Amino acid sequence: MGQVVEVSKKVGDSFNVRIAIGSDYDSGDIDYSSSDEIEVESVLSGDIGQWNASHSSALIDYHPWQGNFRLTLGLTENSLSWMVKNTDVDSFTFNDKTYGNDIVESTELEVQFTDGMSPYLGFGWATGFDKVSGFSFNGDIGVFAASDFVVLFDANCIKGQANTEGCESVKQDAKDELAELQEGEKNSLLPLIGLGVSYKF
Repeated sequence: MGQVVEVSKKVGDSFNVRIAIGSDYDSGDIDYSSSDEIEVESVLSGDIGQWNASHSSALIDYHPWQGNFRLTLGLTENSLSWMVKNTDVDSFTFNDKTYGNDIVESTELEVQFTDGMSPYLGFGWATGFDKVSGFSFNGDIGVFAASDFVVLFDANCIKGQANTEGCESVKQDAKDELAELQEGEKNSLLPLIGLGVSYKF
């Protein structure tokens, strides 16, 4: 989800309060030029498409043994999306139909996994919780509830084909492909892993 700047305050012997603010983060190239079907592994590894993410949070940690281990509950503000634009190829296949580049110029796909406020539950460690001052390391593993899941797909006809019967067929197949994508399984929970270096004043 990108980099964040986090401040925290120890409250009592077992609790800690944290606030993290992050900036927008993006990686990858939105353009994709291939007639091959996109594999999920290539998407998750970042080889295809562009990822956009941002993350902020307000969390409360509970250290049950007043040591490094902690349980965490709080709220996160997350935005995570992936998009790709396929162009400069000989043919495009969607909704089980294949169109040549004499009628289709490009296709565009965007998946918004989450965008908004979500509850967070996780666990982790902080080596500096019981320190008076100095550097320490911390980490978190948890899940947050996804919100506002959206899938968008469209096919663009080349110039001069917008009002033709062929382009109408392209647009209809694009709508059918979108409907099938929207009927797919949605993730209600998303994982969140964080690593950090802290300094305690």
